[in-house]
Amino acid sequence: FEPGSVFKVITLAAALETTSLRPESLINCGNGSLNLMGRIIHDHPYGMLSMADVLAKSSNVGAIQVGLKVGDRQLYAYARKFGFGRKTGVELPGESPGILRKVENWTPTSIGSVAMGQEVGVTSLQLALAGAAVANGGLLPKPKLVLARQKKGGPVEHFAVEKSDRAIAPETAILMRQMMEGVVLRGTGRRYATIKGYTSGGKTGSAQIYDLKTHVYTHNYNASYLGFAPVANPQIVVAVT
Repeated sequence: FEPGSVFKVITLAAALETTSLRPESLINCGNGSLNLMGRIIHDHPYGMLSMADVLAKSSNVGAIQVGLKVGDRQLYAYARKFGFGRKTGVELPGESPGILRKVENWTPTSIGSVAMGQEVGVTSLQLALAGAAVANGGLLPKPKLVLARQKKGGPVEHFAVEKSDRAIAPETAILMRQMMEGVVLRGTGRRYATIKGYTSGGKTGSAQIYDLKTHVYTHNYNASYLGFAPVANPQIVVAVT
């Protein structure tokens, strides 16, 4: 399924590593309208937002502006670093790698779509691992269904944990954690993701479902949420679709 705005986490993480943009950098959100090579994108009527608030308020125009600064090849590269477009290797049959087309197959406006989580197909497990990369200080873990097993009366047999790949630098992960906490404290996750007694960070997403027969986006939606807690030392990641 298309992840929608949850994918903005990847767009902004890529921006922190490949551009001069910082969480406090101001992004022109065009009062909710953007002409991208003849394609008109409509959004909430935000003017100037900090990049942190682009994530918190989930501005599509803001995310596209950030994506344009990152560039198509860098955005593709970071989507791959976060594990999209390839199988996770979990011990389940028939796992899908999702859909992440090579840049050569993008249209001129694909950069706008991918930046806000369209034209990309993901699995819920891939989303969870992307959230885990932020929570783990930038390391993308290898998922396992079973950590250990024990025969009756026998010793506990632990399975070795595979080495994690680095998706983003530790300092980028810290900034992303703080921005994702902003989603919960003052943004789109405030009504749904506040956990009494715990700090948490996350990102909401509502993606229009594409009709393969008519080749248009419908008014039906896939809703997703990706979050972790607590913010300073995450112990759990949850992906809901």
